[in-house]
Amino acid sequence: MARIQLASNNDDIRGKIGNIVYGKGRSVHTQRKRVKPSNPQTSYQTQIRAFIKQFSSAWRSLTQDQITAWNQAALQLMKSNVFGGKYHTTGHKLFVAWNTEAFMNGASVEITDPFSVTIPAVVQISNFDTTLGPPYTMHFDTDIAVPANSKLIVEATPCISPGISNVKGKFRRIAEIAGGTASGTQQIYADFQTRFGDKVTGKKVFIRAFTTNNDASKQVMLFKAGAELAKIVK
Repeated sequence: MARIQLASNNDDIRGKIGNIVYGKGRSVHTQRKRVKPSNPQTSYQTQIRAFIKQFSSAWRSLTQDQITAWNQAALQLMKSNVFGGKYHTTGHKLFVAWNTEAFMNGASVEITDPFSVTIPAVVQISNFDTTLGPPYTMHFDTDIAVPANSKLIVEATPCISPGISNVKGKFRRIAEIAGGTASGTQQIYADFQTRFGDKVTGKKVFIRAFTTNNDASKQVMLFKAGAELAKIVK
Protein backbone atom coordinates (compact mmCIF):
# COMPACT_ATOMS: atom_id res chain seq x y z
CA MET A 1 0.00 0.00 0.00
CA ALA A 2 1.46 3.34 -1.07
CA ARG A 3 1.30 6.66 0.76
CA ILE A 4 0.46 9.69 -1.38
CA GLN A 5 0.30 13.48 -1.08
CA LEU A 6 -2.61 15.08 -2.88
CA ALA A 7 -2.53 18.40 -4.71
CA SER A 8 -3.87 21.42 -2.83
CA ASN A 9 -6.83 21.73 -5.17
CA ASN A 10 -7.82 18.13 -4.51
CA ASP A 11 -7.03 17.45 -0.86
CA ASP A 12 -9.30 14.46 -0.20
CA ILE A 13 -10.15 11.43 -2.31
CA ARG A 14 -11.63 8.14 -1.08
CA GLY A 15 -13.17 5.11 -2.70
CA LYS A 16 -12.52 3.15 -5.90
CA ILE A 17 -11.38 4.54 -9.24
CA GLY A 18 -10.74 1.81 -11.76
CA ASN A 19 -8.57 -0.80 -10.09
CA ILE A 20 -7.19 1.57 -7.41
CA VAL A 21 -8.75 2.17 -3.97
CA TYR A 22 -7.99 5.46 -2.22
CA GLY A 23 -8.30 5.93 1.53
CA LYS A 24 -7.16 8.05 4.45
CA GLY A 25 -5.31 6.85 7.53
CA ARG A 26 -4.65 8.71 10.74
CA SER A 27 -2.35 11.25 9.08
CA VAL A 28 -1.76 10.24 5.45
CA HIS A 29 -3.66 9.37 2.31
CA THR A 30 -3.17 5.90 0.87
CA GLN A 31 -3.78 4.01 -2.33
CA ARG A 32 -3.83 0.28 -2.92
CA LYS A 33 -4.78 -2.19 -5.59
CA ARG A 34 -8.42 -3.20 -5.46
CA VAL A 35 -8.89 -6.70 -4.08
CA LYS A 36 -12.11 -8.47 -4.85
CA PRO A 37 -13.81 -9.09 -1.49
CA SER A 38 -14.75 -12.57 -0.40
CA ASN A 39 -18.38 -13.56 -0.70
CA PRO A 40 -19.05 -16.16 2.00
CA GLN A 41 -22.80 -16.31 1.28
CA THR A 42 -23.83 -16.51 4.92
CA SER A 43 -27.49 -17.10 5.72
CA TYR A 44 -27.73 -13.49 6.95
CA GLN A 45 -26.30 -12.08 3.71
CA THR A 46 -28.53 -14.31 1.63
CA GLN A 47 -31.62 -13.18 3.52
CA ILE A 48 -30.70 -9.49 3.21
CA ARG A 49 -30.14 -9.82 -0.54
CA ALA A 50 -33.45 -11.63 -0.98
CA PHE A 51 -35.32 -8.84 0.82
CA ILE A 52 -33.56 -6.13 -1.18
CA LYS A 53 -34.54 -7.88 -4.41
CA GLN A 54 -38.10 -8.40 -3.16
CA PHE A 55 -38.67 -4.76 -2.20
CA SER A 56 -36.92 -3.35 -5.23
CA SER A 57 -39.49 -5.23 -7.29
CA ALA A 58 -42.32 -4.17 -4.95
CA TRP A 59 -41.43 -0.50 -5.50
CA ARG A 60 -42.58 -0.78 -9.10
CA SER A 61 -46.06 -1.86 -7.97
CA LEU A 62 -46.66 1.16 -5.70
CA THR A 63 -49.20 3.77 -6.70
CA GLN A 64 -48.03 7.22 -7.75
CA ASP A 65 -49.34 8.67 -4.46
CA GLN A 66 -47.31 6.13 -2.49
CA ILE A 67 -44.17 6.86 -4.50
CA THR A 68 -44.66 10.57 -3.90
CA ALA A 69 -45.02 9.94 -0.15
CA TRP A 70 -41.73 8.00 -0.05
CA ASN A 71 -39.94 10.72 -2.01
CA GLN A 72 -41.26 13.34 0.41
CA ALA A 73 -40.17 11.26 3.41
CA ALA A 74 -36.68 10.90 1.92
CA LEU A 75 -36.35 14.69 1.78
CA GLN A 76 -36.88 14.82 5.56
CA LEU A 77 -33.99 12.46 6.36
CA MET A 78 -30.29 13.26 5.99
CA LYS A 79 -27.41 10.84 5.43
CA SER A 80 -23.64 11.39 5.56
CA ASN A 81 -21.02 10.41 2.98
CA VAL A 82 -17.40 9.41 3.73
CA PHE A 83 -16.35 13.08 3.71
CA GLY A 84 -18.95 14.05 6.31
CA GLY A 85 -21.13 15.80 3.75
CA LYS A 86 -24.91 15.61 4.14
CA TYR A 87 -27.31 14.48 1.45
CA HIS A 88 -30.86 13.18 0.99
CA THR A 89 -31.48 9.57 0.03
CA THR A 90 -34.14 8.64 -2.54
CA GLY A 91 -37.68 7.42 -1.92
CA HIS A 92 -36.83 4.09 -3.56
CA LYS A 93 -33.80 3.48 -1.33
CA LEU A 94 -35.77 4.50 1.77
CA PHE A 95 -38.62 2.13 0.88
CA VAL A 96 -36.23 -0.79 0.37
CA ALA A 97 -34.20 -0.02 3.52
CA TRP A 98 -37.19 0.42 5.85
CA ASN A 99 -38.97 -2.70 4.64
CA THR A 100 -35.80 -4.80 4.69
CA GLU A 101 -35.13 -3.73 8.28
CA ALA A 102 -38.76 -4.40 9.24
CA PHE A 103 -38.88 -7.89 7.73
CA MET A 104 -35.49 -8.80 9.18
CA ASN A 105 -37.13 -8.09 12.55
CA GLY A 106 -40.12 -10.34 11.87
CA ALA A 107 -42.61 -8.04 10.15
CA SER A 108 -45.19 -9.64 7.88
CA VAL A 109 -46.90 -6.51 6.51
CA GLU A 110 -45.16 -4.34 3.94
CA ILE A 111 -44.82 -0.64 4.78
CA THR A 112 -46.36 1.24 1.87
CA ASP A 113 -46.95 4.58 3.62
CA PRO A 114 -43.86 6.01 5.37
CA PHE A 115 -45.96 8.51 7.30
CA SER A 116 -47.90 5.70 8.97
CA VAL A 117 -44.80 4.76 10.98
CA THR A 118 -44.86 6.10 14.53
CA ILE A 119 -41.46 7.58 15.32
CA PRO A 120 -40.27 6.72 18.85
CA ALA A 121 -38.34 9.19 20.99
CA VAL A 122 -34.60 9.26 20.38
CA VAL A 123 -32.55 7.69 23.18
CA GLN A 124 -29.13 9.33 23.42
CA ILE A 125 -26.20 7.15 24.53
CA SER A 126 -23.04 8.40 26.24
CA ASN A 127 -20.19 7.48 28.60
CA PHE A 128 -19.26 4.26 26.81
CA ASP A 129 -16.61 2.46 28.85
CA THR A 130 -15.03 -0.96 29.01
CA THR A 131 -12.66 -2.35 31.62
CA LEU A 132 -10.71 -5.52 32.24
CA GLY A 133 -11.52 -7.35 35.45
CA PRO A 134 -12.50 -9.61 36.78
CA PRO A 135 -15.25 -8.71 36.64
CA TYR A 136 -15.15 -7.65 32.99
CA THR A 137 -17.48 -4.83 32.06
CA MET A 138 -18.69 -2.96 28.98
CA HIS A 139 -21.43 -0.41 29.40
CA PHE A 140 -22.92 2.92 28.34
CA ASP A 141 -25.51 5.35 29.72
CA THR A 142 -28.91 6.25 28.27
CA ASP A 143 -30.39 9.68 28.91
CA ILE A 144 -34.08 8.65 29.00
CA ALA A 145 -36.05 5.45 29.45
CA VAL A 146 -36.49 3.43 26.27
CA PRO A 147 -39.97 4.46 25.03
CA ALA A 148 -42.80 1.99 25.40
CA ASN A 149 -43.72 0.10 22.21
CA SER A 150 -40.14 0.48 20.95
CA LYS A 151 -36.69 -0.93 21.62
CA LEU A 152 -33.08 0.17 21.50
CA ILE A 153 -30.93 -1.86 19.14
CA VAL A 154 -27.25 -1.98 20.15
CA GLU A 155 -24.52 -2.69 17.60
CA ALA A 156 -20.77 -3.07 18.15
CA THR A 157 -17.60 -3.86 16.26
CA PRO A 158 -15.19 -6.63 17.19
CA CYS A 159 -11.90 -5.57 18.82
CA ILE A 160 -9.93 -3.81 16.08
CA SER A 161 -6.58 -2.05 15.69
CA PRO A 162 -6.43 1.42 17.32
CA GLY A 163 -5.33 2.87 13.97
CA ILE A 164 -8.55 1.90 12.18
CA SER A 165 -11.27 4.56 12.06
CA ASN A 166 -13.41 3.48 9.10
CA VAL A 167 -15.64 0.83 10.71
CA LYS A 168 -18.84 1.36 8.72
CA GLY A 169 -19.05 -2.27 7.61
CA LYS A 170 -17.90 -3.86 10.86
CA PHE A 171 -20.95 -3.24 13.08
CA ARG A 172 -23.01 -6.25 14.14
CA ARG A 173 -26.13 -6.37 16.29
CA ILE A 174 -25.35 -7.59 19.80
CA ALA A 175 -28.33 -6.61 21.98
CA GLU A 176 -31.89 -5.33 22.12
CA ILE A 177 -32.95 -3.19 25.10
CA ALA A 178 -36.69 -3.47 25.65
CA GLY A 179 -39.16 -0.61 25.78
CA GLY A 180 -39.68 0.68 29.30
CA THR A 181 -36.09 0.01 30.39
CA ALA A 182 -35.11 2.82 32.76
CA SER A 183 -32.44 5.36 31.88
CA GLY A 184 -28.97 4.93 33.29
CA THR A 185 -26.13 2.44 32.90
CA GLN A 186 -26.71 -0.44 30.47
CA GLN A 187 -24.36 -3.43 30.80
CA ILE A 188 -23.55 -5.10 27.45
CA TYR A 189 -20.36 -7.12 27.97
CA ALA A 190 -22.16 -10.48 28.08
CA ASP A 191 -23.85 -9.60 24.77
CA PHE A 192 -20.54 -8.49 23.25
CA GLN A 193 -18.83 -11.66 24.45
CA THR A 194 -21.55 -13.87 22.96
CA ARG A 195 -21.12 -12.18 19.57
CA PHE A 196 -17.36 -11.59 19.42
CA GLY A 197 -15.70 -13.46 22.28
CA ASP A 198 -13.45 -11.97 24.96
CA LYS A 199 -12.11 -8.44 24.74
CA VAL A 200 -8.53 -7.87 23.65
CA THR A 201 -6.33 -5.50 25.65
CA GLY A 202 -5.09 -2.54 23.60
CA LYS A 203 -7.66 -2.95 20.83
CA LYS A 204 -10.50 -0.51 20.03
CA VAL A 205 -14.25 -1.15 20.10
CA PHE A 206 -17.00 1.00 18.60
CA ILE A 207 -20.67 0.88 19.60
CA ARG A 208 -23.79 2.57 18.33
CA ALA A 209 -27.51 2.26 18.99
CA PHE A 210 -30.78 3.24 17.36
CA THR A 211 -34.43 3.27 18.32
CA THR A 212 -36.98 1.18 16.42
CA ASN A 213 -40.73 0.95 16.57
CA ASN A 214 -41.80 -2.25 18.35
CA ASP A 215 -44.86 -2.82 16.18
CA ALA A 216 -44.12 -6.05 14.28
CA SER A 217 -45.28 -4.46 11.03
CA LYS A 218 -43.23 -1.28 11.51
CA GLN A 219 -39.89 -2.22 13.05
CA VAL A 220 -37.86 0.36 11.19
CA MET A 221 -34.50 1.96 11.86
CA LEU A 222 -35.45 5.62 12.12
CA PHE A 223 -32.80 7.45 14.10
CA LYS A 224 -29.28 6.80 15.29
CA ALA A 225 -29.07 7.36 19.02
CA GLY A 226 -26.18 9.77 19.23
CA ALA A 227 -22.80 9.45 17.55
CA GLU A 228 -20.76 6.29 17.27
CA LEU A 229 -18.74 5.91 20.45
CA ALA A 230 -15.27 4.34 20.60
CA LYS A 231 -13.14 3.11 23.46
CA ILE A 232 -9.70 1.54 23.76
CA VAL A 233 -10.02 -1.69 25.74
CA LYS A 234 -7.92 -1.29 28.86
